[in-house]
Amino acid sequence: MTIYNLGSINIDHIYRLDHLPRAGETLASRNYGLGLGGKGANQSVAAARAGSRTVHLGAMSQGDDWVIERLRGAGVDTSGIARMAEVPTGHAIILVDEDGENSIILHGGANHAIERSQLDRTLSTITSDDILLMQNETALQYEAARRAHEAGAKVIYSAAPFRSRRSRR
Repeated sequence: MTIYNLGSINIDHIYRLDHLPRAGETLASRNYGLGLGGKGANQSVAAARAGSRTVHLGAMSQGDDWVIERLRGAGVDTSGIARMAEVPTGHAIILVDEDGENSIILHGGANHAIERSQLDRTLSTITSDDILLMQNETALQYEAARRAHEAGAKVIYSAAPFRSRRSRR
């Protein structure tokens, strides 16, 4: 059994602050961290560390090689990740106050630029013994689910982040 994960890849920029900024306020951070993030990348790492063969299907810039190295280091098959010349890797700006409250700014970047040909190529080997896992942070979810369903694979849809019509303003 293989888990094919159509999932986001983000670079998280984490800033520790005394409090979250108010409108018009500029704050100096107490600490800064950089890490691998994105619901999809996190789920691929977790599945691989739990012992599942995991193929990540996603996209990122041609730079940021440390992201691929980190995924491979966790045991994730990265052959389904497209490297894009003109599109940045998705990223998140995460502000965390001293009480642990946070605010996040997310830029989807390459997560929204996944191409149909890449999806078809990676999912060409999916079978009825496999699983397709997806989240709400990438393009081509419907197409991937249809392809997996046609192959008889199980489809798991992790509806996060959830966006109602009201929250898309």
